[in-house]
Amino acid sequence: MVDNDSPWWGPDKQEQSSQTSSDTPKNVFSGDVSSFSTPQAVNVTQMKDPNQFLISQFLIGLFLVPLIAGFLMSLIVLVIEPGDQDNWYYDSNYQPIFDDSVEINDEDYNTLTVDFNIPNIDLYEIDDEDYYFYTGVSVYGDDWDDYGDCYFDVGYHRLNIFVESEDNRRWYPMECYGVLEDYNFYFLKNGQSITYATNYQSQIDNVQVEGDEDSDVSGILVNFLPFLIPIAYFGILVWSFVSKKKSLGFGLLGGIFVAPFSFCFSMIFLGFLFWDL
Repeated sequence: MVDNDSPWWGPDKQEQSSQTSSDTPKNVFSGDVSSFSTPQAVNVTQMKDPNQFLISQFLIGLFLVPLIAGFLMSLIVLVIEPGDQDNWYYDSNYQPIFDDSVEINDEDYNTLTVDFNIPNIDLYEIDDEDYYFYTGVSVYGDDWDDYGDCYFDVGYHRLNIFVESEDNRRWYPMECYGVLEDYNFYFLKNGQSITYATNYQSQIDNVQVEGDEDSDVSGILVNFLPFLIPIAYFGILVWSFVSKKKSLGFGLLGGIFVAPFSFCFSMIFLGFLFWDL
């Protein structure tokens, strides 16, 4: 008997389908084959030509550097005022008061002592080292005939001429003229203090002292400052060509002619600026 529940074509169809499925080759590996990407080219910044002319560097060397150099030179001349090879000092005291007395050659003299802001140098050291030393006493009046002055200059007066007071101190005579010509004035130096002795009884208007001594390191540096700016200028000039900054170098060469004008105009400007100082 034939089973009516199963179609007559069923087994054949199923067998055909199974056979077809088994005969069809299967892909074991799936997916796309990886592809190698070509790296993109990197942009490299091109090097600037060292011989390329740069107008900015040329103008800096032609104007900016010479203007600064000329201004600094004029400032040094007007403000720092480099001096001689010696250290100059000066101090004075207006209307000092007689505060004591001393007996010299059996005569009483009024004395006044002033503490000056001067180097602590002995008179004999000043004479041995050939330093300059000057001290003076002055009186003023309404007329020229009322003026008088006494002074001592170690370059003109000898230290072997002196008098001794009753306390065995050495007093050096001062040369006087004007209204003080008929009076005696002596002085002695003790460190930074100077004591004056006189038989003049009226008010002294002014006492002063001035001199010099050897330069110290700071004084030498101040005197050398004006030479540093030209040396630095030519140093920058040489460096600009060595480092192949020729635009700056050619500007600095032209700036040699600009710097003197900058110095002159700066002197005029600063001269008016410091006129009342």
